[in-house]
Amino acid sequence: MIQGMDEARLKAFRALKPPCVELSQVALRYKGKKAAGKDLVNSLEALLGTLGKVSKQSNALDPRLAQYAFFPLSHIFRDTKDLPVRAVELALECLEILIAHGWRTEISPELGKQLLMLLSFLAGGSATDVKVNSVNEELSSAALNCLAALFQTSRNSVLGDGTIEPQDLPILGHAVTVMLDGVTDGPSVKVRLAALTALDNMINATTCDEALKNVFPGIVSSLTKVLSPKSGIKPSYKVLAASLVTLTTIICRVISDDITDVSGKGQAGTVVVIEGKEDGNSSWATATAGQVNMALANILPLRYHDRSEVRTALFELCTSVIQQCQRSLSQSLSMLTDTLIVLCSQSSETEAANMFTVDGLLAANAGLHENVKSSLHDWIVALPRVMQSNDDTRKKKIIEQILTSFRVLKKHAIRLDMLDGSVASNLRASVSAAIQASSTARRPVSESSIEVTQLLESTSRSLTFNTALFNGSGSRTTMTGLRNLLTQLKALPISRSLQQGIINTLRTSSGEEQLANLWLALQLLNDAPSDTSIVDQYLNFPPANDIHRQMLDEVYSFSLDILAQSTFIDTDRWQLQALALESVALQARSQRYDFRPELVDALYPILERLGSDNAALQQQAMTCLNIVSNACDYPDSAALIIENADYLVNAVALKLNTFDISPQAPQVLVMMIRLCGSALIPYLDDLVESVFSIMACYNGYPKLVESLFSVLDAIIEEAAKSFTPAIEGKSEDNRPQVYRPISIEELASIHHINLEQTSRPLSPPPLQLSEPATGPNGKESTSPPRTSSPQLAPLSKVDALIISITSLTTSHLTAPSTTLRLRILRLLASALPILASNNDKFLPIAATLWPVIAVRLYDSRSNDPSTTLAAANALSTLCKSAGDFLASRVEDDWDQLCKLYRQVEKEMKEEARVQGKGKGKDKGLAKAGTERGMRWKAWNAVVGLLLVIVGDVGVTSEMEDGIFTMLGWLGPEHEDIRDVLEMLNADSLWLVEQRAREKRD
Repeated sequence: MIQGMDEARLKAFRALKPPCVELSQVALRYKGKKAAGKDLVNSLEALLGTLGKVSKQSNALDPRLAQYAFFPLSHIFRDTKDLPVRAVELALECLEILIAHGWRTEISPELGKQLLMLLSFLAGGSATDVKVNSVNEELSSAALNCLAALFQTSRNSVLGDGTIEPQDLPILGHAVTVMLDGVTDGPSVKVRLAALTALDNMINATTCDEALKNVFPGIVSSLTKVLSPKSGIKPSYKVLAASLVTLTTIICRVISDDITDVSGKGQAGTVVVIEGKEDGNSSWATATAGQVNMALANILPLRYHDRSEVRTALFELCTSVIQQCQRSLSQSLSMLTDTLIVLCSQSSETEAANMFTVDGLLAANAGLHENVKSSLHDWIVALPRVMQSNDDTRKKKIIEQILTSFRVLKKHAIRLDMLDGSVASNLRASVSAAIQASSTARRPVSESSIEVTQLLESTSRSLTFNTALFNGSGSRTTMTGLRNLLTQLKALPISRSLQQGIINTLRTSSGEEQLANLWLALQLLNDAPSDTSIVDQYLNFPPANDIHRQMLDEVYSFSLDILAQSTFIDTDRWQLQALALESVALQARSQRYDFRPELVDALYPILERLGSDNAALQQQAMTCLNIVSNACDYPDSAALIIENADYLVNAVALKLNTFDISPQAPQVLVMMIRLCGSALIPYLDDLVESVFSIMACYNGYPKLVESLFSVLDAIIEEAAKSFTPAIEGKSEDNRPQVYRPISIEELASIHHINLEQTSRPLSPPPLQLSEPATGPNGKESTSPPRTSSPQLAPLSKVDALIISITSLTTSHLTAPSTTLRLRILRLLASALPILASNNDKFLPIAATLWPVIAVRLYDSRSNDPSTTLAAANALSTLCKSAGDFLASRVEDDWDQLCKLYRQVEKEMKEEARVQGKGKGKDKGLAKAGTERGMRWKAWNAVVGLLLVIVGDVGVTSEMEDGIFTMLGWLGPEHEDIRDVLEMLNADSLWLVEQRAREKRD
């Protein structure tokens, strides 16, 4: 054996000889029961290690060395039942190396058949057993790996060259059965994958077509069982992918067009048998094609598997069958093409490559175009039904499939005229169903003025609409898919008829269908039309831009009709109003500066939605206003409203003058004032009169009156923001002259100044530096010059409007509504500092307001601390603005003020006693948000009023005593009060504090 060996084989032989000899000896001793199983396992491990090292050397193993190493292994394989399982496994691993690296393609047919029978027995048991479940997992896996190596390396040596003898068919049948049992019932993924590898190698190694035809039904049936989702078996994705690869191999080997139709001239659906074959082959091929078609129908649902490996293997199956079995499996082409479109529609790393392959198939076979068109039609028809379900994943999938179909057909320039009618109706039904399935949007109610203020304070203006129809993440995904679908449709020739069909049904539809129509119209018209096609030019169709403009005008006209309806009447259809706002913005973007004349009709409805109590609709209106102002080249929304304030005010005035009591007109006014600020106020003088006229007629409707007062509040607040307090510019002569005794130091200082002035020498009067006055004839005038009297500046429109509001508001202070009274008192407190800049106009108003507000202050003593608080604050503001002008009023009401103070002080102390906080003192009494806190706030406001009277109005000596009586005990604990009392009379303050200290001691 050594003769003729090269150096590498000689080294291999020398390395293999010791473990082979040792294994032979140990095997013989084990058979004679003179060696333990452990010794046998150790010998096999030594041989396996040596074979592993030798096999890594190039061509070191040859058939002769393999035969030499196999000899001791044959002792193991003769008595496998009596040996340890581990020993058999190691022997199989050694055998796998000998097959793959030793015999390779030179294994003899006799040895190959013997090994095939041996390995089939070790992998699955005897051929007479129905099924062997007691086979060891590791042993079975090792045997199947040996089978795979045997089929891969030996090729024709095992199963004959081109044909298989009848006596060898049972051997092949048993091997196939064992491998299929391993695939379907293998105890682990490892065993199943090994069985699939062996089966695939067997199919590739077998060149006998008749032999493959015999095992073909069983293989397809078993693999279908594994691959069918309905089988109840949930194998690993690796098993599924490998099974698909094996199924692809067997189908293309047995029933391809090259096997059933050599000439390639067969018609679709027929089978032309190879010349020279029996006629029975034709019926076999036809029957087999039907069975394969059923098997494929059960397998193709794997196109929705979540693993890309499985989808890739299925894609290879479909493409291989379409390429190689077009005529033999013509009945399956439709569902295979459908599956290819589905697989291409799923996002994955291989999507681009898959699309390239599909494009190639469609280019090579025009008949597949009809299959794609048929699938597209079926998906479009099924789309409304799918949209009614709650399965968002299913919705996403069908939309992606339709999108992919459109892309494929568009790339191959396939006409879709037959879809013209069905696309529009089914899209409309689909969007309607999606709207119904989507959860109803919540309508959060909030104060519109606060919302608008927040929007104005934000650094960036919103120019993108929120979603009005679809809610939730799943619904948004559906909406995105539908938008992508419509984008594809816009690029197709059928888009024009589709758009026109949808727009024509806008006014005749209702409910969700009308919503769907308007949404679809907006999506289809959102972008400018593409260039006119050559066909349209030759057929002299109107330009695409003109048609687009006409359709957009129709949608815009319909939207204006929707927005013309009051939001108070049409609250249930806020989503339709939101879409109508989007169409107005779309028209503005389309026309740009030319849209300005349209503002006469469109601007007021937009502002009306700004005053809605629906936050979602309000946000849409604000976005629409931003878009319109941007499109029409206005700096911002405020500039847009101010420049168009004339007809906006007229529109509001028309509603008020007709006594329209719906809340929209006041809300629009509030929105306009909030957006524009004080710049809009000069335009509102006539509106204020209308507001008070309505309040006079509907005085018994407190909510309506309060909504109208919100307009007045907004006017005063915006005017106050741009107002500089005029009281800072008052001269000291206008401030109140508060009585206080003069001290000895001050008297000495005054006497010293008088002495200095009387001791100075008399000086001549200063020279007149000004030019002499002249008479009418140009000569010097002998009369003394006139002193020009100061002329008051004329009232501005804002001041006149605030005076009007203040004068007309006081009559409503007698209203029974506490909320309304509080609103009026706060309004007056905001308006008084603005009016104080003009004493001639303000002082008469102050004289009128004092008794009206004071009545509210005194009458609220019973049990209304909020009115006491508001009235005291209003009177404090009035006293600060009017100064000593109100001295007589205060003096007349001093007794009532003292009674009021004692009352609120009593209530405050009682509140503190109930809460267990102090005994008559105000420590810890201020707790906001509780009734006790409100009593303290009312008492604190009255204290503030008294301090303002002392500091700004002035008090008499009798009133001074009352002030110290009421507030003296608060001095030590309140620095602000102590400062005022010390300024009033420091000696009296010291006396009060001294008495308090003596009392404590």
